Amino acid sequence: MYLKRIVIDAVKPVGEYNIIDLASDISKHVKKGDVSIKVEEVDMRTEGLKITIEADRIDFHGVQKAIKDRGAVINSLDEATVSSNGKS
Repeated sequence: MYLKRIVIDAVKPVGEYNIIDLASDISKHVKKGDVSIKVEEVDMRTEGLKITIEADRIDFHGVQKAIKDRGAVINSLDEATVSSNGKS
């Protein structure tokens, strides 16, 4: 069973790094795929993010760690697609 797509609602601190840096960190845990991050909301201290990952295989624990290591927080998992066909 392989995680193929996930949509994450997260928040990150404003100004500490940009979304390209975060996407790059997350992409290290993605096999043959794409990481897309959209800033959906900004306030004085945080930016609300929608992170979409589509790939042959996603290491969710690695993605979680990459987000946490940047000081961001996952609010919710909004979508997930899992493949059980065994192909990667």
